[in-house]
Order: sequence, then structure tokens, then C-alpha cells
Amino acid sequence: MPEDNGTKQAATGSFIAQATDGSTAIVSVYQLGPLSEVGESNLLKAKERLAALPVDHVPQPAALPPSSRMDLPTNPVFVGRQENLRELGKFLKGGTTTVVGQVAAVTGIGGMGKTQLVVEAAHRYGSFFTGGVFWLSFGDPASIPTEIASCGLAMQLVAGFDNLSINDQVRQVTSAWRSPLPRLLVFDNCEDPSLLALWRPPTGGCRVLVTSRRGEWDPTLGVEVLSLDVLSRAESVALLGKFRPDVAEDDSDLNAIAAEVGDLPLALHLAAAFLRRYCHSVTPAEYLEQLRQPDLLEHPSLEGRGQRTEISPTGHEQHVAKTFALSYDRLSAEDETDAVALKLLARSACLASGESIPRDLLLKALELPGEAKGSMLKEDAVARLAELGLIEAYADGSLLLHRLLQHFAKSVDPDPGAQEEVEEFILREAARLNEAGSPAPLLAWQQHLRAVTDTAVAWRNRRAAGLCNELGTHLRNTARYEDARPYYEHALAINAEVLGPEDPDTANSLNSLGDLLRVMGDCEKARPYLVRALAINTKVLGFDHRDTGKCLNSMGALFRSMGAHKDALPYYERAVKVHNKVLGPKHPDTAMGLNSLGALLRVMGDCEKARPYLKRALAIQEKARGCGHRDTGKCLNSM
Repeated sequence: MPEDNGTKQAATGSFIAQATDGSTAIVSVYQLGPLSEVGESNLLKAKERLAALPVDHVPQPAALPPSSRMDLPTNPVFVGRQENLRELGKFLKGGTTTVVGQVAAVTGIGGMGKTQLVVEAAHRYGSFFTGGVFWLSFGDPASIPTEIASCGLAMQLVAGFDNLSINDQVRQVTSAWRSPLPRLLVFDNCEDPSLLALWRPPTGGCRVLVTSRRGEWDPTLGVEVLSLDVLSRAESVALLGKFRPDVAEDDSDLNAIAAEVGDLPLALHLAAAFLRRYCHSVTPAEYLEQLRQPDLLEHPSLEGRGQRTEISPTGHEQHVAKTFALSYDRLSAEDETDAVALKLLARSACLASGESIPRDLLLKALELPGEAKGSMLKEDAVARLAELGLIEAYADGSLLLHRLLQHFAKSVDPDPGAQEEVEEFILREAARLNEAGSPAPLLAWQQHLRAVTDTAVAWRNRRAAGLCNELGTHLRNTARYEDARPYYEHALAINAEVLGPEDPDTANSLNSLGDLLRVMGDCEKARPYLVRALAINTKVLGFDHRDTGKCLNSMGALFRSMGAHKDALPYYERAVKVHNKVLGPKHPDTAMGLNSLGALLRVMGDCEKARPYLKRALAIQEKARGCGHRDTGKCLNSM
């Protein structure tokens, strides 16, 4: 009823509530509007009912108050999300008589199960809201007034309500929502903050749950955000098992299927329905093999084949790619921010699947003119992608692109040059960090270096060889020798094929692989690689070249590892001379050559001769690299 209506009226009703033990009871409710019509005693009962809402456990679904407008039923195959439900329970029980603290948004990318979670929450907690539960679709802003008016029909506010104009009906309902009576409102698919600001009750006893792909909301709206993640692997397997109870819970194929679809609830539901529908003709193992094909999103199961209907229990389309397209199609290449967002999305799709992306890594992979403006544009573009649910942005600044969204971004191919640009940037950055000699910064995005390199190997070009070499060097620097070896071998094979067997880059690959084999203890296998590398560089580059000095140092290390100290000495001495001449007496590489020479002399028993080399090496490294650097530590160890 409108607040200025002096009529005092209480419509008493009842509904059957189901307890957690399965028993039922008749519960009285009051379908009431403003406080003047509710009465203090009835309002007290309503608040006592809300106060009984449990927060230490998730109650079973129960019948909703008869004044409710809720057409979506509970899902009998709903699994997991217990912690999320408990969080929603705490929010619903709390709140005040002001809008602050009364709105919670369940957010996440398309297909994350936001609507399904809130449906479940409404059926589990709705019975504690005496004023009713009201579900409104915000997908079409123009239809919102009609949605609100339909709530009024369920609330039975005044006689002849259905004869009022739509504007009067909306005023009646929104007036009632401002009363202290506890009600639960759900604004499903509310993507526009202005719609929330317009239609939320500014005061009263309502709690508002919003489902949205938008992860960030203006602080002035007072929205409490619950960011929804994918299901845990155990929950994913449990969901698949509900459709295929004949398959053991610990079946490795179900686990692998869940991994292939990234534990995304929508994809899991579609996969499960497909496995059930075609259980006599497709085994889980065969289905898994089909999912592992490059055109994953084009598999019939992820397009809805196997469903009894084309509509899900929440009314959403059963098609993964089309679900993503709802967000993607809102990006316009004509808009400056959207155009950058498309480029960033394309570049994020070139990185490791399902791995956290350091923000700087993604933003630096895209070069824009004008440093200040370009930086702001890229930040705006990231916010736009997060707003549309195309990328997940975390409080620490890191980003995440779901593996199925990665497949989608690659399939739409908005920026054909993205892969090459990402490879070039990753190669430059990895080379810079490897040259600095500290592996820690590269560890933060090692998986992305590996993913980009693994993709590039197929191109068989110089850039691919460079990526293989830098990844091999990083893995060697972190003592992962067995992992490093195939990348050095790839680099050697590609360089020999593309540049020729006598090219200096081929020689460097020979030297890197040979020195790695030496470190791994296979000196006999290492020797021909190192001999060949030195011969090529001496012939093509001459003795006075940094790469030749590197090969000389590697040969010295080989003979030292073989115990042939006298044979090692001239190589180390020549390496020091080359580095001194080419790089200068204060360069870190010169210092490492001095350290190698001094350490060899110490092993040979000539400590007095070794000492000045080691002291000089340490002094150079402390000044050039600092006391905390790995190479400085090596020099300290030698001293």
C-alpha cells in the first residue's frame, strides 16, 4: 500500500515450512506494507523470524511465503557452494533499516552459476523473510517496471491492484518495499549500476541480492561483493557423477573432464548431460579425448546437445560460446577503451591457460602511443573487461582468464597480430631478466613463458628459437636441468634449420646445451657440442667477441669437471682476457670469468695466485650486482 494511505489492514496467511530434519510445520506470515499497516507486534514477529535465520549451517530448502514472486525452482543436482551459501546467509541476516549493508552482488564470468546460487539461497533462506521473496529480471531495463508491478500482484497490496496504471502499481510496490518488513529482493542480471541505484529501496527492511558479471561497483552504492569462483575439483566430479552414477567417484576420466572445462559450472552441467544422454555410445574416456581437440567450444556438448530442453533451470541458454558472446558483443571496436580491451583480451588469450596473469605483464605486452594516456587507457580497458565478466580482476592486481574464455577469445580472433607481439615482448623481457642474472622475477610468470614458448615452437623461426633458449636458461638457473634440456635442444634444432649450422646463434645453442650436459654430469656427451660451438664462434666472430669468451669459459668448465685442471687453465685465462677487452674490467661477466679462474687455481693448490682473482671478482659483483645477487653469492662462496 502507498505510505500516504491511512487504511490499516493486515492480511494474515500461512505456509508450510520444511525443517532440516525433514519435518514440516504451519508458519503464520503477515503480508504487510508500511509500518502503519503492519503493527508493532506483527513487525516484531517478522523480525524474530529473520533473527532465527541460521548462519552456522545452510538450511534445507523450504516453502516460501505465499506473497512471494519466485518462479525458479531449486535444482535437484545442485552441488557444493556451501561456503558461498553461508556467506549469503550472514549477509541476509545482517543489515539495518538503511540501504547501507543491504545490497550484496554475486559476481563472476558467464557460466559461473551466479543465478543458480542465488536461486538456491532464495529457497534456503527465503522462508525467514515474512514479507516474501521477489525475483526480478534486470536483463531488459525497459521491462523492469513490469517486473515490479508483477510483484505487487503477488503481494496483494490493495483491492483492484491489477486495474491500476503501471506507474501506480510500481509506486504501490516500491512504497511497500520501503517499510521495515523484511523482504528479499533479487535483481538478476543487473549489469548497470544506475539501475541498481534507481530501483533499490532507499530504506526499509528489504535485503537485495544482485547477480552480475560486473566485479566492481561504485563504493557509494554500498554493495557487498561476493566474487564467485569455479567449483572445486571434488564438487565438479560430484556434479558429473550425479548424471552418471554408474561411474565411480574416483574415476580419473571424470576428473580430467572437469579439468578440460576448467570446472566452470555451465560447462560441467552440459558435459554431464551429454554423458548421460549418450551413455551407451560414448564413454567418459572417449568424451575426454573429444574435448582435447583444438576446437573445444565447438563440441556439440558445449553447444547444448544432450539437453532435454534448450533452456537451463535458471532460464539461461545452454551454450557456452553464446554465453560468452553476450559479454563480448558489447565491446565496440569504434570505442577507444573497448578497442584497447579487445587487444588486451587477445593478448591474454596467448598466455598460459587458467593461470594468474601479473597485471604488468599483460599491460606491457601491448604498446600504445603516449605513455601517460596509454597507461590510463589500458587500465580503463582492464576495468571494462572485468565489468563485462570477460576477465577476473583480483584485489592484488593480478588477472585471470578462464581457460574456456581463452578458447573463445582465440576463436573470435579480434587481433591477428596479438600472438606475434606477445612472443616478441616475452622474448625481450625474459632475455632482460636472464641477463640480470636473478631468476626470482621471472618465476612470477614462468608458466606464461613456457606456454608462449610451447606455442612458438611450431612456427620454427628465429623468435621461437630465442624463446626456447631463454626458457631453457631460466630453468637451468633454477636448477631444473631435465626440464631445460628439451628447450635447449629445440633452440639448437631450429637455429640449425633456419640459420644454418655455422651461424653464431647455432653456436650459442650448441654451447648452452653442451654446458647444461656438463652440469648434469655427462661430460663425454657435452664435449662435442662445446668444441663445435667454440670452433664456429672463433671462425665467424673471432677471438675478440663476447660469445667466443663465453665458449672459452665453458670449455674451461668442462675440463675442470673432468678433473683435467691443467687443460682447463688456458681456456679460463683466455676467457678473462676476452671479457676484459670486450666488456671491460668491471663487467659482471668479467667478474665471473675471474671467479672461475681463481676457483680453478685454488683447486690446483695455488691459493696465493687465486686470491687476487677472487677478491677482484667479489668486488666487481658487489658493486655491479649488489650483495644479494646470486652471482655475488658464488663469489663469496669461492672466497
